Amino acid sequence: MGVGGTADEEANRWMLRRAAMENGEDGCRSPSPEVGYYGATCPDADAIVRQVMERRFYNDNTIAPAIIRMLFHDCFVQGCDASLLIVPTPTRPSPERVAIPNQTLRALNIVNAVKSALEAACPGVVSCADALALMARDSFALLGGTAYDVALGRRDALHSNSWEDDLPAPFSSLDDTLRHFAAKGFTADETVLLFGAHTVGAAHCSSFRYRLARPDDGTMDESLRCDMVGVCGLADQPAAADYAMTFLDPVTPFAVDNAYYAQLMSNRSLLQVDQEAATHAATAGYVAYYAANPDAFLQRFSEVMAKLGTVGVLEGDAGEVRTVCTKYNTS
Repeated sequence: MGVGGTADEEANRWMLRRAAMENGEDGCRSPSPEVGYYGATCPDADAIVRQVMERRFYNDNTIAPAIIRMLFHDCFVQGCDASLLIVPTPTRPSPERVAIPNQTLRALNIVNAVKSALEAACPGVVSCADALALMARDSFALLGGTAYDVALGRRDALHSNSWEDDLPAPFSSLDDTLRHFAAKGFTADETVLLFGAHTVGAAHCSSFRYRLARPDDGTMDESLRCDMVGVCGLADQPAAADYAMTFLDPVTPFAVDNAYYAQLMSNRSLLQVDQEAATHAATAGYVAYYAANPDAFLQRFSEVMAKLGTVGVLEGDAGEVRTVCTKYNTS
């Protein structure tokens, strides 16, 4: 995408350019709009991705939240360009993947399986960035979310650096987080919606253990605090439990629904920044609305997921189409 403009504007421009190509308005031959960007070059791309995802999901349903998280981490650092998927090598030892927030990411093997299936059918055609976007869409649907269209045509990055970590920290204030999301083109409403991904998320104790030693601050339900002390220990105790994990939505941990917002309304969020959203003037109304309107949440969440997948994409002659997602085509 071009430089400048909000994510909404960039997404709209990209959609218009794709529509123009598909309608032949640029004088070029184009894929059929009925089957998407790869209609002429890899018409079964959607089905191939979906088949692999369904097969792997029914063996291990934890892969779906992991893929959604992976898309977010990829898109928030230099755009949706599969730079996150590059693994370290002796000559390039510090790609994004070694940054601290990315060290706990899972399901790279699923990305490799999807890409291998695509390469077997259509060698060198479907980018890893597009594959990841389709995988996130299918993960969302497998978890009960509303299906959404994915605009395709992304290219894969030619560089990936751990120091370009641009992810909001779980310890950030809500004001800082809102500014961070706004810089990527997301409104306060859309930021609250992206928090909704935690309905199928999990957190390490290191992300919230500091809150457990503050029983009197009123921001965490006491029964939840006591339960988490049992899992994680207190903040002044040895950090052996920092990597223990717990669901952010223990009620329906593998269903995309609005239950997480109801937990925020009851002070039952583990993450401080999410909990702040329930009382902050810029976001409290959205939390209350989505807590009371499950259908509205599902529809809007699908829209903001589609928008997330358009942040900072490479297209045209930029980047490359990797044949293996974890390494560049040329070293």
